[in-house]
Amino acid sequence: MSDFHEEEWLLGIAEYARQANWELIANMRFHGDFPSETEADGILITAYGARVRSWMRRWKGTPMVHLGIPFGGIDLPFVQSDFEKVGRTGARHLMTLGRVQHAFYCLQPGPDSLLIRDAFEHELAAARLPSDRLVVGSAEMESSPAKHIRIPLLAEQLRRIKRPVAIMTCDDRRSLDLLEACELLGLHVPDDVAILGCEDRKVEVALAKVALSSIDFDKHHMGRRAAAMLQSLMSGKPLTRDREMIAPAGVKDRASTATFSAPGSDLRRSVLHIRRHYAEPLRLSTLARLAGMSERVFRDEFKSCVGHGPKEEIIRVRLGAACRLLRDTDYKLEAIAIETGFGSAKKLCEVFARAHETTPGRWRELAQERRLFAESI
Repeated sequence: MSDFHEEEWLLGIAEYARQANWELIANMRFHGDFPSETEADGILITAYGARVRSWMRRWKGTPMVHLGIPFGGIDLPFVQSDFEKVGRTGARHLMTLGRVQHAFYCLQPGPDSLLIRDAFEHELAAARLPSDRLVVGSAEMESSPAKHIRIPLLAEQLRRIKRPVAIMTCDDRRSLDLLEACELLGLHVPDDVAILGCEDRKVEVALAKVALSSIDFDKHHMGRRAAAMLQSLMSGKPLTRDREMIAPAGVKDRASTATFSAPGSDLRRSVLHIRRHYAEPLRLSTLARLAGMSERVFRDEFKSCVGHGPKEEIIRVRLGAACRLLRDTDYKLEAIAIETGFGSAKKLCEVFARAHETTPGRWRELAQERRLFAESI
């Protein structure tokens, strides 16, 4: 039951339902009508409006689990995104773009957007980096400003921000707003304005004139976890915890953040060299020479611009490449380690465990399960 449909949630639920031999009734997503059934063993629900909340009251005593933040005092076990981790992930990604201004854009900020924004700003502040805010509308408004009003207002705020700027948005719809505002002002994405969205929504990503980078909320996993919680309740088993916070699966890095800025410095050459030649042996002396700096100055300048040192950047880029190969190929770990510059499967496993708190093999199983199930639907 949902008044806010998320297909990826449902795919995760459907996968669990198939394996658990459930009969899953999910017809509400087609037409919005409530089901005609008068009995149910359990209900997975997303209730943001009065209509679904009213329907819920008829099912008192039936096990229920809520997907998403249970607004308005709904007292149910729930699964939601870890919005604070989303905000920190976004800030860390944008810090890798170099010496740029940072900002956050949201429309009518709700509890989830505020959690993301505050964590984003806190992560930047910890690195002694300031952040601006772009806000069109307010939480008190009954509806968001119409597009013909919203885009010019956003463009006027964007005009006043120092560039280059890297902006995180509360979801991918706001990223589309930013693309239009940039077009209105004649600004280039990503060199003038880099854009990072949230949720990796397929429709919005497909609509974008510039391929949008976005944070993957791992909604497929959220659906599976909510279904597992409901299974426990239907079986009469107590839950070990009545709320689960699902960490993001990472950043889908696309053209809207494919840039690096280091005004007054040749550091850009070194950073791009790392990102293009990560599989090769990389020496600090070579990277410093590309930037025209001594090794000590290079290390300090790199950390100032990127937010971490050159060694950490090499590991970050190699891990990203390893994750892509784990998800999309059947290469053995030794081959992946060689392809990504780690040199050996042992080294890959050590670094991977520190970064992801799991093994490459287990990470691959989960990633390929999600991909293959989505392709089969």
